Amino acid sequence: MTIHQSELSNGLAIIVEEMDHVESAAYELSIPGGITADPGENIGASLVLAELIAKGAGALDSRGLSEAFDSAGIRHGEGAGTDRFSLSGVLVSNQLDRALELVTSMVRHPKLPAEDIEPIASILLQDLDSLKDNPARRAMVELASRFYPAPFNRCPMGEPDGIASCSRDLMERIHSHVFRPKGAILSVAGKVNAKRVFDTVSELLGDWDGKCLETPKFGSLPKHEYFHLADKSAQLQIVMAAPSAKFGDELYYESKLLASILGSSMFGRLFVEVREKRGLCYSVYARHSSTAQYGTLSAYVGTTPERAQESMDVLLNEFSKLPGSITQEELDRSRTNLKASLIMGEESPGSRASSNASDWWLIKRVRGLDEIKAAIDRVTLDSLNEFMARYPFSPCSVLTLGSTSLNVDPKVISGTK
Repeated sequence: MTIHQSELSNGLAIIVEEMDHVESAAYELSIPGGITADPGENIGASLVLAELIAKGAGALDSRGLSEAFDSAGIRHGEGAGTDRFSLSGVLVSNQLDRALELVTSMVRHPKLPAEDIEPIASILLQDLDSLKDNPARRAMVELASRFYPAPFNRCPMGEPDGIASCSRDLMERIHSHVFRPKGAILSVAGKVNAKRVFDTVSELLGDWDGKCLETPKFGSLPKHEYFHLADKSAQLQIVMAAPSAKFGDELYYESKLLASILGSSMFGRLFVEVREKRGLCYSVYARHSSTAQYGTLSAYVGTTPERAQESMDVLLNEFSKLPGSITQEELDRSRTNLKASLIMGEESPGSRASSNASDWWLIKRVRGLDEIKAAIDRVTLDSLNEFMARYPFSPCSVLTLGSTSLNVDPKVISGTK
């Protein structure tokens, strides 16, 4: 596999990974924008726009565009996240030119039909309303809204008023300001020829102009606190979050392995101690997430009100006793699992196109698989302890959702001894 990179004179970055052993190809176009860039009174407008750009483009109406993708066998998707819009697709490699033509039309000449805004908004509002029936997801959203600074604390599903008040004029304004080439990234992977891709993209998008929005700077985290949200649910949700390593940090891979040791599988300490040994919960895990600006270690426990306090106590105890207690066996097992998931997840063109785009987005270069595996292999027990000294699990923010609030040691929240 060979990776090539180029940049058009208008600032559009192009990444191509040639994969001769496959017959398919994939693309992902990332454009700065998304939830953090939405107007304050229209949080969620980017979600509407991401759906609306697929409702016709250029000479094709909504049905015509859908049929054009289907007739070429292109499985495509459009979406908006925290800080970007993404247009992606998977296809047989000989249909790549057609896919890029259609994507170009969607990006540059979307019809943005007014009559489709209300149905799109209705679906998004239903998804928001479904949080009431998914307390675990709701608890995570509620904690994020209190843990992160604005605008990174915005709900990734939007806000009801912001979605409901979207208009075609607003869609046009956002599109005209956001969908620009300088700062955008097009990643292609699969059985393709890099030179041909560069030539095709140059022909289609070379005269596209304008500068993308800049991602907002990540400010200081709000004061860590314990929050309780009363809810009549039969379960009680416990979520916590603490600062961790950013993407590209020298201890980034330590943060990934530590999350795995804690609770990304049935061999994780949280699963063993909270669920297996004591039977306190039906679900427990720990995760690490990051961008180039911040990193977070989060944990979740879903249990009953009667077992919630003990679940909380055991959870926090597992975090507190982790420094200096990790065994070589735990590290080796987590290392093997992390590399296995990486290799299996990166074998398809779709995965490669996405991860290459993400790498370039975050660190302006693409990490090879050999580089990533070598970095994982360099993690030692000493470097894990160094990580925990630099990123202790306290201070942290904790949120519970359910019928009963819990007792949480204020020193854990504040990080004082």
